[in-house]
Amino acid sequence: MARALKVEESQIVLLLDAHRIDSRTTKNQRLDISCHRNRLQLQINGLVQTMATFVGADWDNGLDACEHGDSGSDEDGTFITVSPGNAEHAILPLPSYIGLPWCGALELNGLIEEELQLRQGQANDALHEIQLALADKAVLFCTEVQHGRNYAVTTCAWKKVSDLDTLVKRYSMIYNWCQKQMVALGADQSILDQYQILNKKDLTVSTMVSDPNARGHCHDSLAWFWTMDIPKDTNKNDWMSECKLCNLQSYIST
Repeated sequence: MARALKVEESQIVLLLDAHRIDSRTTKNQRLDISCHRNRLQLQINGLVQTMATFVGADWDNGLDACEHGDSGSDEDGTFITVSPGNAEHAILPLPSYIGLPWCGALELNGLIEEELQLRQGQANDALHEIQLALADKAVLFCTEVQHGRNYAVTTCAWKKVSDLDTLVKRYSMIYNWCQKQMVALGADQSILDQYQILNKKDLTVSTMVSDPNARGHCHDSLAWFWTMDIPKDTNKNDWMSECKLCNLQSYIST
């Protein structure tokens, strides 16, 4: 099941890459996407064969089409409609895709709780990567972007910012899809209260640090996930600790 979640993340990454194809995309880039799609299809075929071995070849009968989409692109969490036929749109043999009623018919109820626990770990990993990328972006703005000595340095700094934006978008999409699947698994409200939907306004980064002696501003503008000690080791990261001590005033959207 853990392998299936990794395949799902590869689907999301491939979907983002394929969505960026336009007239400026080179032949090599298109070839890379095609190779990625073929490798992913082989992995999915392996998962499906394993599922068929234990459950039967008709495990996917009657399943509704399941759509991946850019859940991090809009503040309301709307998913982009996609057309089936490629590996990035395949339905995986997981309870959250199969559906709770069909899992009951296939006697797979025991896997529902297992996937829900794995989903929470997946969500923690994605949120941690988002924290790292946003913290790096804040440092870049305060050091290289704002204090670039010449055009070349500034251009290089903005390229780093763009790369971090790509990472934030990738992991926010993975997280929001994971959160959506938690709902499909019937997660109780206490879990959904902890793992909220990420909106665009949550994925912002500070460029200024307020007066440390000011009162009434501690954490008043930080997104909800900044107060979570996700990996249980954030105290080991000096720059993360410093970032959390900073009282933030102005924001730049990713």
